Amino acid sequence: MSEPTRIEPHRLQLFWKILGWCIDERKLFTFQCKNEEEADEIKKLTYTLVFQINDRWKVSLDEHLIVKAVPPNTSRQ
Repeated sequence: MSEPTRIEPHRLQLFWKILGWCIDERKLFTFQCKNEEEADEIKKLTYTLVFQINDRWKVSLDEHLIVKAVPPNTSRQ
């Protein structure tokens, strides 16, 4: 059985909306997390959703709990 999510439902809905748009438009994704647990889960989820063998986004989490995903072959947008 999987572990319950640490992300509040309305925050998860916001995350999906922003990430979906960024993937479609191939734009830099950023998401400000509320705490370390949420940040860890959002980072893993983001990496899972943007990782493909031939299209590797760079996913990072900074000290301010901001998850970022940068599409390949682009500079910061």
